[in-house]
Amino acid sequence: MNKLFISYSHKDENLIENFINHVAPLKNNGILSEWYDRRIETGEEFQEDINNNLENADIICLMISSNFLASEACLEEKDIALELKDRKGIRVIPIILSPCAWTIHKELSDLLAIPTDGKAVTTFPDENEGWLDAIHWLMKVCNSVNTIKSLKLNNSFSRFLNSADILSKSHKNKEILNLEDIFVYPKLKCYDEEEVSHKYDSENFNSEILSHEKLIIAGENQAGKTTLCKALIQIYRRLNFVPIFLDDENKYLGNPHHKLEKAFLEQYEHEAFDDIDIKRVVPIVDNFHIAKYQEKYIEQYESFRFQVLIVDDIFGLNIKNQALIAEYSKFKIREFTSLERNELIRKWIEVKEESQIQINPNHLQQSIDDKTEKIENSLGVIFGKGIMPSYPFFILSILAAQDTQKPLDSEITSQGHCYQALIYLYLRREGVTNEQIDIYTNFLTELSFWIFDKKNGTNLDRNEFEEFTKFYESHYNLPIPLSELVTKLSNVNICKFDSFNQFGFCYSYIYYFFVAKYLSEHESDKKGAIGNILSNLHKDENAYITVFIAHHTKSDYLLDELLLNAEMLFDKYEPATLKTDELSFFDKHEDKIVKAILPSYQHDPEAERKKLLIEKSELEDRRNDIETTSQIHDDQMSSELLRDLRLSIKTVEVMGLIIKNRSGSLNLKRLEYIFEQGLKVHLRILTSFIVIIKDDGTEQIIVNLLKERINQIIEEKEDDKDLSVEKIEKLVKAIYWNINFGVLHGFITKAIHALGSINLLKIAENVSQKELTPSAFIVNHGIKMWYDKNVKLNELAEWISEKDFSKTAERLLKIKVVEHCRMHKIDFRKLKEIEEKLHLPATKMLAERSKNK
Repeated sequence: MNKLFISYSHKDENLIENFINHVAPLKNNGILSEWYDRRIETGEEFQEDINNNLENADIICLMISSNFLASEACLEEKDIALELKDRKGIRVIPIILSPCAWTIHKELSDLLAIPTDGKAVTTFPDENEGWLDAIHWLMKVCNSVNTIKSLKLNNSFSRFLNSADILSKSHKNKEILNLEDIFVYPKLKCYDEEEVSHKYDSENFNSEILSHEKLIIAGENQAGKTTLCKALIQIYRRLNFVPIFLDDENKYLGNPHHKLEKAFLEQYEHEAFDDIDIKRVVPIVDNFHIAKYQEKYIEQYESFRFQVLIVDDIFGLNIKNQALIAEYSKFKIREFTSLERNELIRKWIEVKEESQIQINPNHLQQSIDDKTEKIENSLGVIFGKGIMPSYPFFILSILAAQDTQKPLDSEITSQGHCYQALIYLYLRREGVTNEQIDIYTNFLTELSFWIFDKKNGTNLDRNEFEEFTKFYESHYNLPIPLSELVTKLSNVNICKFDSFNQFGFCYSYIYYFFVAKYLSEHESDKKGAIGNILSNLHKDENAYITVFIAHHTKSDYLLDELLLNAEMLFDKYEPATLKTDELSFFDKHEDKIVKAILPSYQHDPEAERKKLLIEKSELEDRRNDIETTSQIHDDQMSSELLRDLRLSIKTVEVMGLIIKNRSGSLNLKRLEYIFEQGLKVHLRILTSFIVIIKDDGTEQIIVNLLKERINQIIEEKEDDKDLSVEKIEKLVKAIYWNINFGVLHGFITKAIHALGSINLLKIAENVSQKELTPSAFIVNHGIKMWYDKNVKLNELAEWISEKDFSKTAERLLKIKVVEHCRMHKIDFRKLKEIEEKLHLPATKMLAERSKNK
């Protein structure tokens, strides 16, 4: 039954009573139920009732008269009705009661007014004839609404909409994974008329989809275009529209309207397409970029006010007349950043059958943190932009592969197994049999090294590719026709010829995987190439290849070379201890350093985590928007110090990834030594920094620069001129020492995450016991807090009280404890114990002190 809302002026109440009488047959036959208000000025509570009925109406009748147009309340209802029409697709029908200047209101004249031709009811010779004309039109609208509301999707299309496709059987906790279990709305780039992009959250389509009308949505391969189509279909259907999904591998040849009708009959349990109000039909055309006659489709679909075209590249459409797509809103799917990855990982972890018990909330966050680190390592985002697109398909495939045990006799690590499983998945989807896998992987291995060795990583032109294939066929048996092999590799986007006729790998991780496979298999005669890679880890490509070599082989050679290089980094400095004698000059400025303050026990750790995720996401966005990031890092290292610093950090990150992946297979002493050397690289860098800031001349130079800049700002902002010279001096020194403290904190944090893992707790503890320095102690307990969610309070309190434990080291340790408390749920007793044993002020206590002052 349709819900009819009647908006009218009380001065026309007699006419409204006549209208109610004429719609009575429709009401009695279950076609509609009306709602209208006789007491429109009776108070706020009743106004809420009016608004609720407006919001939930299927049809809104605006009873237009001079009285209506003169009423502020009526005009306000009119505006709400039109907003609901645009937002929710609610039908709005002006019924002209009496002659008035309603056509002056353009928003009304654009609607189909009744009776016929907008003739006023009271101008008919017999007013009843006017009402019958209006009821005739209202009945047509009701029938249209009823027809569309009663439409049911057929079972096969419903299954398609909720299918997770290739990932349907990928979760260990649920036999069949549904799309709703794992769907996360992606962020999009929205392009304005000047083709300048800004970020748009596709979740907003739930309330804004009708405001965009015609959409073009672009996305790379596996970006989730079809999945977003499924979400849009559900949104349009909720708004009582008729979305029709089109996907034609045959280049959309044939009559566009016939294809639309055929798809409708396949997707809905309805016998006649002609029964459907064409204004409510929404064509959603997937893979539109493969259509042979794109202009023809757009021209023939022009009559559809709402439509969605899915393409691979907005600006690569074969449309000469660009005016045809000028009215389309243009979007492109962005890669997931930390925020969306976190939501997706959380959903994956929380998947379970209905009969299974709830996940213990105390372990949920630990599981999210663990999987997040593994995902980020696999995507390669720790080194830069990454080597694998951060799209849901890849993230979920990694999660599924991590849950699958690798063969026990395999040389490859568990993370290496994830990459391998994904590549094999591609090949099997294209019909490559288990017996043929070796043929394809050998071809890809040789091809990758050919590109690495002869082309320095750049793609091959036609002649160069032909040269490679001649070499390959002269050295290896190729029982599959080359054309078939290349076609299959292209179809699954492993490698192909691009638009510039250059042949290469589609994704960096596949290229690095196979280059590393080649080097690991030819280690003895490729030591020179491996050594060159290890000496230049400041380049992202070399860091990735090194990690992949470690995935492929358990050989000691790579680790030996890596350790040798690590021991030479910043080797003229001793590792920083953070003891009192080393930092006594820093301790003098303790009063200037930011205080560590505990949160209240009622604080929301999820909100804290979200803040951090937003910051990380914004950083990733900025990095991803600069396509030449790695080139800038590699080619513009103007300072030898910067190069050495980047090389050192990358080397430790690579060492950390290796021991995390080999934590169960490397010898215990070997693990400890690698961990120790990685830690010492960071601590030697820290010493080099401490040496610089210990020099009074350095402080004076930086302080003078800061003062000069602050004075410039003060001169530009007249209202700040009350700052005295003494206040400026004090402010600048506080800034200087907090920056220095931030650097110390940054390197300690970097060491914690580069070397830490739940599987390396014992290793970190052993190294800390061996070193017996505040720096090693802080890193060890930082690892315990983040990876084991464990604050060893008595140990912390005991160490802080030692005389060799500098005040600066104490502040660093307390900051790490506060960070832990902010990011995790800590009960009141534990928080109180931390406050008392570490002498840490709590937020509430600080507020009281401030109030007393």
